[in-house]
Parts: sequence; C-alpha cells; structure tokens
Amino acid sequence: MMAVDRKTLEHAKVVGIACDVCDPDDVRNLAKFSASELGSIDIWINNAGMNKGFRPLLQFSDEDVQQIVSTNLIGSILCTREAMRVLGGQDKGGHIFNMDGAGSGGSSTPLTAVYGSTKCGLRQLQASLLKESRRTNIGVHTASPGMVLTDLLLSGSTLENKQMFNIICELPETVARTLVPRMRVVKGSGKAINYLTPPRILLALVTAWLRRGRWFDDKGRALYAAEADRIRNWAADRTQFSFTDAMEMYTENTWISVFSLSVVCAFIILSSTTGSSFPGT
Repeated sequence: MMAVDRKTLEHAKVVGIACDVCDPDDVRNLAKFSASELGSIDIWINNAGMNKGFRPLLQFSDEDVQQIVSTNLIGSILCTREAMRVLGGQDKGGHIFNMDGAGSGGSSTPLTAVYGSTKCGLRQLQASLLKESRRTNIGVHTASPGMVLTDLLLSGSTLENKQMFNIICELPETVARTLVPRMRVVKGSGKAINYLTPPRILLALVTAWLRRGRWFDDKGRALYAAEADRIRNWAADRTQFSFTDAMEMYTENTWISVFSLSVVCAFIILSSTTGSSFPGT
C-alpha cells in the first residue's frame, strides 16, 4: 500500500460556478470560467440530468416535460457545443462525455417515456458528432453509470423499485471509482465507458439473495449513510492507494481475460497432476 503525499493534497482545490445548462449564456459563462480557472480542459462531462419520477406520460405536466427535455437533451447539446469551442482552441484538444441512460439504444422505457426519449436523442447526437469531429483533436464519447442511488433515480420510486435497487444499484462513489480512471486515460473518439456491464449484471443476479436489504429495508427506508458523511469518509480513504485501486485501473475486459487464462492454466496443471498420479498410463 502506498500513501499519497499529503502535501500534494494541500494544493488541491475545487472550484465551481452556478449554471443553468438550459441557458446558453450560463453555459458560455461556465466554459469561460472553466478555461480561466483551470488553464485548459482535458475532459468535459455533461452529467446534468432530470427524470421527475416513474409514471405514465399522461401524468407528466407541461412543466415536467419541458424541464426533462431542456435539461437532458438541450442542456447536453448546448454544453457540448461550448466544450467543442474550448477544446478545439487547445493544441492538445480534449474529450467530451455525454451520459447514456435507459432508452439510449432505442429500447422502450415505460413510465419514463420522456427521459428515455432524451437519451435516445443523445445517442443520435453522438453519432453525428463522431463524423463532424473526425478530423479534429476532440474526442466525443459516452459514459453509462448504470443505476446509481441518487435523487434522479429515487424520485417517485415505489417500494418494489427499491427492492430491485437493492440488487442492481450502487452508490455514486462506487461507480466513480470505476468510471473516472477509465475516462482519464481515454484515447481517440467514440468510446463507450460503462459501469453496469453484462458480467456485472450477471453477478448481481446470481448473488441477488445476498443483496436483499443492502440499501433499503422491507419498508423502503434507506439503510445507507447520508451523502455528506459518505463523501467525507470516501475522501479520507482516498489518501491511501490500495490494491483495489490498482485493480480498478484496468478495464473489465482485461480482468475477464486474466480470469480465463487462469482457468486454462489451472486445467492444464490439474490434467498434468492427474496424469502423473497413474504410472504406466
């Protein structure tokens, strides 16, 4: 285990500015502020999102529909445009990530029809920008955090929803530990960085009986700590570089390959051992 230099952490800082992603002027101010404060931008992530609960379309008000579409789709388009302007003016370019979600592949999203429509629109935006930015130094990508325990997911959720969340959901910091390192080393363009991959879904389903009551009790009451406390503890833990951190630096496909190779080697060793235990055969 290797300790992180605390003197380095003393110089770390977080800066921010209020921004309504649906307002073009606010988005332009955000881009200017970011470039001014950071000097340059390596990675721009459009993570603002809204859902307004799980219910049929007829139960969504005019305001609900406008807010969801404005935030998820228009906001992502405006932010992407300003990010491209900033990154295009840098010699080293940079990378833009838009967040995938339910419906992005064109599948149906009953009870979240508006949200799903916006995510499907973002997938079309991604395909278009890949061609527009082909001869530039700007990479455009998607990131999919899967199902994360945030207000966006929990808004309007039922007891049945929460029981399912126990099995398939993760805390934001858990997802970030996997996605962020992969975002930081991304190359080229058109990458899709996903957390809830088929192997993870399979693992969750196989171990579903162990995950009951993980986040919510049988009455739907939260069992996990408040966000402020979790972030404080998580930040303290980040001062140590653990073996788990090293594992998360590699992609999931890498670990699947390592596992497969290990199985093959184990089979060869066992076969050799079995053969040598019967002389004359």
